[in-house]
Amino acid sequence: MVIRMLNMLKDIVDNIRTRTKIPVYERSLINVLRAMTATSDFWQIVRLSKEPLNLVAIILTKLEEIGYVAKVGNELKFTNKGKKLVEELNLFYRDYTCPKCKGRGILYDLLDKDVIDTFIQIQKNRPNAIRKYDQGYVLPEVTLSRVALMDQMGDLRGKEVIILGDDDLVSIAVGLTNWPKKIAVLEIDERLIKFIEKISNEYGLNIETYVRDLRKPLPNELFGRFDTFQTDPSETLPALRMFIGRGIATLKGPRCAGYFGLTRIEASLDKWSKLQKILLNEFGVVITDVIRDFSIYENWEYVEEMTGWKYAPVKVKPRENWYISTMYRIETLPGFRGFNDPVISEDIYVDDELATV
Repeated sequence: MVIRMLNMLKDIVDNIRTRTKIPVYERSLINVLRAMTATSDFWQIVRLSKEPLNLVAIILTKLEEIGYVAKVGNELKFTNKGKKLVEELNLFYRDYTCPKCKGRGILYDLLDKDVIDTFIQIQKNRPNAIRKYDQGYVLPEVTLSRVALMDQMGDLRGKEVIILGDDDLVSIAVGLTNWPKKIAVLEIDERLIKFIEKISNEYGLNIETYVRDLRKPLPNELFGRFDTFQTDPSETLPALRMFIGRGIATLKGPRCAGYFGLTRIEASLDKWSKLQKILLNEFGVVITDVIRDFSIYENWEYVEEMTGWKYAPVKVKPRENWYISTMYRIETLPGFRGFNDPVISEDIYVDDELATV
C-alpha cells in the first residue's frame, strides 16, 4: 500500500513539474502534506512547509483537483481520501520550537530596558511598507534580537557598522545602544531616510544616511571602510549577489562580518545552493551561522497586490504572521572579494519563486 502511494506521489510531482519552473521534488509535496496536518490556513501551510509560496499554491491546487484537498470556506482541508493518504504515509507535523526565544537562541530582553522600550515606541511611527521597494518589516523584537545577536558575536562594540536597506530600522536600534563607533545607512526610500534622520537628530545617534539605489556602485567613501554589514535583500539570485556583494565590498579586511536574511518562501533550496556557492567561491567568505526562522515579519498592507496572491488557492488575507526568514552570518577570509559593478537590468527583482513583488 505504501509503495503504491509513494508511486502516486511521484506521478503528482511529475505533473506539477509541467506547471512551473520552480524546482519541485517528492519531498516538496510531502512537506506540504505534513504542514496541512497542523493547519488549514494557506499562509501557515506556506510557513510550515518551508517551500516557495508559489509552489505551495500549485501543489495545493493539484491536490484539490485530484480530490485530496477541498476548500471549506477560507480554509484548505483534507478530504477523507487525503486523510487516508497522510495516515498511510505516517505524515505528521509537530513544533518543538522554544516558546521563549522562538528558536532564535537569543533573548533580546537581556538588552538594556531603556533601549528596548525606546525602540518599541520609535518604530510605531515608521513609514508603511510599500510594494514599490519590495518592503516588509520585521516585528520589533526581531530587530532587537538582531542587535543582541550581533553584540554576542562581537560585531557591534567599537565597530563601524553599515546597513544596506533599513526598513527594519536596525540602524536606530543599534544606535540606541551607543556601542558602535560609526553607523551608516544606504536606503533607496527617501521616506525611511527622512525618518531615520529625524530620530537620529532627536536622540543624538549620529547615523550617516545615503539615499542610494544599490544597482549603482558604492560611493568611494564607503568602500572597504566597515567592520560589520547587515542587509535584508530581495531574493532573486542577481539581487542576492548585488545586496550581499555590496555589503562585502564595504568591509575592511579578513574576519569582518555580514548578516542577511533568506527565506524558503521565495527561495528554493536550489537557489540556496547557488547562493552558497557564490558566497564561498566568488566572494571568498565563510558561513559561520544559519539560524532558521530567526526573523518574523509583520503582515503588510499590499498583500492583495503580490504575485503570490494570484497563485493563492483561497483569497483571504493572513490573520497571523506567516512570512519568516533564516538569519545568515558570514565572515570574510583573506582574498575575499565584494561586488561593486553597476547593475543595469531592471528585472533583477523578479523570478518564478518571488511571491511578494
